[in-house]
Amino acid sequence: MAILGERNGRMHSPESVAAGRSFATRPSDVFIVTYPKCGTTWVSAICHFLRVAGDRETLAADFGEITEVVPWDIVARDCGQDLDADQVASPRLFKSHESYETVAKGGRYIYVARDPKDAFWSFYKFLPAYMQCGPLSVECFARGIFGGLSHSGGIWTHFAGWWPRRRDGDVLWVCYEDVKRDPAREIRRVAAFMGVDADDATVERVRAATTLAAMSADGSKYDDHFVFGKLRAQMGFPDDAVHMATKVRSGQVGGSKALPPKVARMLEDRWRGTMQRRTGLGTYAELRASVAH
Repeated sequence: MAILGERNGRMHSPESVAAGRSFATRPSDVFIVTYPKCGTTWVSAICHFLRVAGDRETLAADFGEITEVVPWDIVARDCGQDLDADQVASPRLFKSHESYETVAKGGRYIYVARDPKDAFWSFYKFLPAYMQCGPLSVECFARGIFGGLSHSGGIWTHFAGWWPRRRDGDVLWVCYEDVKRDPAREIRRVAAFMGVDADDATVERVRAATTLAAMSADGSKYDDHFVFGKLRAQMGFPDDAVHMATKVRSGQVGGSKALPPKVARMLEDRWRGTMQRRTGLGTYAELRASVAH
């Protein structure tokens, strides 16, 4: 756990964080904002393919890694990316895990939510492997997350901070489970929010390009190796460290059933103590239903 905390703590410099939170946004910019492991990569791919679909007969992952075309706001400077530059297509897209209070203002924001239990399970499967810290029990990881290990804070406070903005004209809430259940409908919602024309044929092309099978086949395009390669030394990895984590996994809803009961109860207690207290929503299912209406 000490190695994980140390490497994760060095993932972005104070200068890069400051740049990502204060750069000059454009009104057309779209931020894909999530708590980690809530569908960031998936929705980033959907947004990217939507913005290029009109110029291409075939949609393909013709980039080295998704973060090269959808920069992560607070690590872009450390990765040598210019947040003020034009991108491969319009609108410009940015990945973000920032709270509402800290995200760069002046753009448009797609906020992607996911069942906290599933997000936690996915985070557990990803972060220790990414940081190459060795075997770690679920209980130990939970103590770390609850103790402030994540730069993004707790998922409950992240949700609660963005929840009051859900009806704002520049914010679109999307639930991971709804993208899974009816991708065409959610792709249309995202396209309309982005200001991108998307007829039925375009929606189907984007849907096909962002299925689990399609993204798994191009797994290296979505595995964060770009960021790892740029920040390896900064995070304290040996020069010969090889990126080993993957982001495109099972894409399951309900995968958190494997959580130990004690950890599941911890997550439920935290929801009640934060989300229910601040929003009146007793469960994630209630949040999702509210988003739908």
